[in-house]
Amino acid sequence: MSEILPIKQQALGDQVAGELRRLIVTGRYAPGTSLVEGHLAEQFNLSRGPIRDAIKILASEGLIDTNRRSATVVGLDGEDIDELFSLRGSLERLALEIGLQRDRSALSKGLRGPLRQMREAREARDPDAFTAADVRFHSVFYDVAGHRRLADVWSQYRPTIEVLLLASNERYEDLGPSVAAHEVLAELIESGDPEAVFEELHGHLDNARLRLRAPYTRPASD
Repeated sequence: MSEILPIKQQALGDQVAGELRRLIVTGRYAPGTSLVEGHLAEQFNLSRGPIRDAIKILASEGLIDTNRRSATVVGLDGEDIDELFSLRGSLERLALEIGLQRDRSALSKGLRGPLRQMREAREARDPDAFTAADVRFHSVFYDVAGHRRLADVWSQYRPTIEVLLLASNERYEDLGPSVAAHEVLAELIESGDPEAVFEELHGHLDNARLRLRAPYTRPASD
């Protein structure tokens, strides 16, 4: 008799977290909004278990503040974007440094698929597919590095960064400049000059930070 594998409730929690994350990052759930397990369970037509799992996930990402059976939206502001990208910059530099030393050929080869997908998504004017390919491009650094704990930290903040990127990509009619920026980075990685790679990576991520930060920057008061 074959063993019946249990259905993972956590998968539902991930799905709920994904929807709530989108609503929070895009500002549809404003900071200070109360998220109550019971109400959310009714809205999603689910038991409280997946809701509780989703709340734990979002709390670990710093998007909500928990208090027993309720949670309060923290949201994001410009300083949060700066923090996310200073962390991302440190993580990606280390992952690239390890990857270049470990297997530069695998690193260069692994970037080709996501680059092709980005070009195709740009032609199709599909920001969802473009964003997914963009994140896959950067995730290759961690795959090749083979550093589990480094990858774990990236995995924790990757969903928030992906939602931010999607919101930004949806505002642009032509994502060609982003494709070109990734092509330059991939070419430098293939050439194997670490300092040139790290310099380009820094500029690449800082441009993304400024682009994503713009909607969250409050205008100066008169």
